[in-house]
Amino acid sequence: MAKRSPGLESPKSIIRKTIHSMGKAPEKKFYMHWVLWHWGDIVGEFIASHAEPQGIRKDVLYLYCYNAALRNELQMMMPQIVQQVNNYAGQQMITGIAFCRRWENPDTEGIDEIRLAHQAKDEDLGRERRKVSLTDEEMQQAAAIGTQVEDQELGEKVRSLYRKHLQMQKLRRQQDWHPCAECGSLCPPERKLCPICASRQREKLNEAIRQVLRDIPWAHCKEVQEYVPACTPKLLNDQRSAMVQQLAREVDVSDTESLKARNLVMLYRCLPPEQLTEEEIKRSLYRLRFNLHRPKDYKAPKRYSVIPLGRKGTKDRRQT
Repeated sequence: MAKRSPGLESPKSIIRKTIHSMGKAPEKKFYMHWVLWHWGDIVGEFIASHAEPQGIRKDVLYLYCYNAALRNELQMMMPQIVQQVNNYAGQQMITGIAFCRRWENPDTEGIDEIRLAHQAKDEDLGRERRKVSLTDEEMQQAAAIGTQVEDQELGEKVRSLYRKHLQMQKLRRQQDWHPCAECGSLCPPERKLCPICASRQREKLNEAIRQVLRDIPWAHCKEVQEYVPACTPKLLNDQRSAMVQQLAREVDVSDTESLKARNLVMLYRCLPPEQLTEEEIKRSLYRLRFNLHRPKDYKAPKRYSVIPLGRKGTKDRRQT
């Protein structure tokens, strides 16, 4: 029976290495589709179910969102969404978001259950809204909107939008929507917070986790929970991965001495300073070589010049 070779790379590492070797354009296209396919993991189930990604063009992520109110909220959240997308991709994938109609051939084709999930609901929602009647007082409120606008056609469009807004608010209350616990805007019955407040709460939690990792790069979940009780293994892994990607871009591929390089290894390997050896630093930075800053004339070393062959190399790895 053939012996298992020491130091075998994981499938994930091999895939990333292969994609990287194909060049910048194929690599960026791969991570572009990676972001689109994992849209729900990036922004959460609620936003993903109402804002469908269509594709990325010239560093702009195009979304289809039938809900005008949510479009405004997402526009306000744009810097945060851009950061979340880029963190997930491990590189600067987008610089902004824009809204559009559904594309005839979106880049998300192949995940129709996500892309078309709410197409029928759009028509039902409009039909149900039109059935909602407004009181005389509400009609008077709508009539008073836009009276200062000189363009009468524009003023009428504003009043029409406001009437639709009032109808949607009443329809949502009929469907047991309730005020957000933070800001008071309506949100679905199964949720306590509206999308903006939920997103702010998630970002506040993520920032608290990142702060712990800045102070204690080697911290495990139980240690982080002493400072951030709401931390979960998934949240910790997501933030650790994003921080590793960001810090790796600031460390030169040949740097094994600087404080940044050591912090990167402690963060990546969850190793406290007393367990940080020169050998472990070299091995960890070799594994991260595709994420580190590399000069144009850089030539990668042979694998086993960093990770020794044989039983001694295997034993050393187990000890580290």
